[in-house]
Formats: sequence, structure tokens, C-alpha cells
Amino acid sequence: MIKRHKLRFFISLIICLISINIWAENTSDSTATSAIAVKKFEKKNKLIADSIADSNRRKAVYQGTHLNLDIFNPIATAWRDGRFEGSLSVDVDLWHRLFPTAEFGFMTADIKHEDYKYETIGLFAKLGADYNFINFKSDRKYDHSFYAGLRYGYSYTKYSLTDAVLNNDYWDESGKYANLNQVSNFGWFEVVVGVRVQIYKNFFMSVAMQVKTFGHFYEDTPCYPTYISGYGKYGEDVNFGLNYSLSYRF
Repeated sequence: MIKRHKLRFFISLIICLISINIWAENTSDSTATSAIAVKKFEKKNKLIADSIADSNRRKAVYQGTHLNLDIFNPIATAWRDGRFEGSLSVDVDLWHRLFPTAEFGFMTADIKHEDYKYETIGLFAKLGADYNFINFKSDRKYDHSFYAGLRYGYSYTKYSLTDAVLNNDYWDESGKYANLNQVSNFGWFEVVVGVRVQIYKNFFMSVAMQVKTFGHFYEDTPCYPTYISGYGKYGEDVNFGLNYSLSYRF
């Protein structure tokens, strides 16, 4: 009788252990399945949230402001005829598509030639806008731009011409001529094409080419300047410019 009770006890114990093991396995599988479902749900929610954020950012008008410092012209002009030119520009990002732009700069020149000496200092400003052809996506790792734009430039230049040699072939004589403290106000139009790439977080690098034309003086002057700040050499129907800038986005 006792042996029969022991046998029943052991059988019941074995059945209980097997049941516990099956329950544990089912619970583990259920937990794993739940974890996978939770991850899928979180991933789906993230995709939805990113899509909403992308849509909201696309709809937002103001996307930031870039401060751009030209580092090409200060280096390039330092090796030319005693000239120096530098500029700083600001552009506002609207919809990541349109970039109203304002640029300010200056130029100095101290050119010594065997027949004359020319000194000038000038300030210039440009106003315009650029259009970005690259569509914005919030999941893109880097924020690049390929753009084209228009500018109107204005220059105020003060210059002096001294020690200019004038030869009179008829009388076989020569003399020196000076024209001091002349002032010119000059305007022009320019087309800009450029690329801006994001190099790290809010830091950008850009390269842009300018085609400058339709230059005009606001008034007549007896002696035109040799160089016009922001425009380049006077007397050319078309002048070309190049900017290589470092930018920071606020």
C-alpha cells in the first residue's frame, strides 16, 4: 500500500515538473514574441515620427542662417599687383530651397608701374538670391546644396593716379600728370553658380563662380578707376569671379 502511494507521488511529481517546464518554455516563447512585436512597433512608430518630422520641416519656412567667409580671394589677390580683396556674406535658408543673400566686402590696391602709380580703396555690397536644386530629406546624413542665383552689386571706390607720364610726340616733350582723390559709384549684375557641402554638423564648405556683366557708372568721371572693388578690372564687358568659402549655420 505504501509503495503504491510512493509510486503515485513520484508520477505526480514528474507530471508536475513536466508541466512546469512546458509552461516555462511557452512563457519564454511568448516573452520573445512580445519583445519582437514591441521592437517592430517601436520601429514603425519611429518611421512615422521621422516622416512627420520630415513633413513638418519641409513645411517650415525658416530653416537657418549661414554666415560665409570667403578665404579664396584674400589669398589669391595677395599675389596680384599689390591688391587685396575680402568679403563676408549672409544667407537665409527658406524651405531649404530659396536663399536670399547679402554680401559685403572691400578691396585695396597699390600698383606701381614705370609710367604711373595707382592707389585705390573701395567697398562693395551685393544683394540677391539663390535657388537650390537638391530636394531636402530629413534622413539624409549630409545637407548639401547645388544652387544658382542672381546678384546686383554696388561699389564705392576712391582712387588716385599719380606720376602718370604723358608724352607729346609733336613737341617731343613729356610731363607728369596726377588725378587725386577721385570717387566712383559703380553697379553691375552677376550670375552665380555654386555647390555647398556639409563637412561637420553646422560647418559647411562652398565653391561658387560668378559671371559679372552690365557694369555701369552712376555718374561721369574724368578718370575711370583701373580696378573696381567687387567687380574687378574696369573696361571688361564680362568679368569672372570665384569664391571658396567656409560657412557656419545658426
